[in-house]
Amino acid sequence: MTTVELKVNLPEDVLEYMQREAEQRNVSLNSIASEVLAEYYDEPDEEEILSGLKRSMEQVLAGDFRPAREVLDEIKREAVDDANEG
Repeated sequence: MTTVELKVNLPEDVLEYMQREAEQRNVSLNSIASEVLAEYYDEPDEEEILSGLKRSMEQVLAGDFRPAREVLDEIKREAVDDANEG
């Protein structure tokens, strides 16, 4: 692993979120930033993509799925609930 020093301008709410996360996990803010950046750029390779597609097809063929309309309706209900709470 290589160490690089960066200076980043963050919105206040993002910084507060990252600081809370660091405190809750008892790690440094640098660790949180490193983890976020690593996850952002962690793209699956071809084998992982094909494996995921195969697993998905096996689930569909086995009848282990939900209709898209049902899932979209659930997402909409959750979004409305979240909006009403805030």
